[in-house]
Amino acid sequence: MDTLKANGNPAYIFPASFTYANALCGFFSIFFSINGDFYKAAILIVIALFLDIFDGRIARFFKSTSEFGKELDSFADLISFGVAPAVMIYLSELYVFQTTGILISFLLVLGGMSRLARFNTINISNFFLGIPIDASGMLIASLFIAKVNLSPYMLSFVVIILTILMVSNIKYPSFKKYKNEKRKETILLFILFVLVCIAVTIFNINNLIIVPPAFYILFGPILEMTKEKKE
Repeated sequence: MDTLKANGNPAYIFPASFTYANALCGFFSIFFSINGDFYKAAILIVIALFLDIFDGRIARFFKSTSEFGKELDSFADLISFGVAPAVMIYLSELYVFQTTGILISFLLVLGGMSRLARFNTINISNFFLGIPIDASGMLIASLFIAKVNLSPYMLSFVVIILTILMVSNIKYPSFKKYKNEKRKETILLFILFVLVCIAVTIFNINNLIIVPPAFYILFGPILEMTKEKKE
């Protein structure tokens, strides 16, 4: 029934158009990477992120959420934040490792697939288990936009850490239903944001684009460590 509604009702088609545009950006990003234009490839991943944010907001606004839209969104996210970043890092740096580089790049796809499958099967609304795939893709894209020169070994390390975090049980806040009464978490998040901003701007102010995905990714493990100390 949801699928029929999604295919025939304009209220369902409108948010789905943002999802298709998200996938299109990821698809074009792959071609830009193949042509060696990694900056434009990264920009398209960022655009895909905003489209991914809007499609969910629009669907909830029109009360047109459906299982069809949920699955469609996952497929688009896998292209834009899993496959596109994986292709980008392999063709830019990890190609020096040949087959090993392909396998390391594939970890982003593997982790993203697992993360999306778990998200679609576990009914949790107030937090995420593991970092969302779009946060992982955004971090990779931001490194290329800021033109951070990471060696193939360092980039491989980043990929492995992101993959581990995607399949981990570390809780990350879901800002869709984030409760304002969680003051301690909000304060911790703000302090972490400021610290990351300071650290990044010391080296290069252009690297500020790395701050949003970086501090969000760091927030989960830090929050888990603080909880363990209290216990």
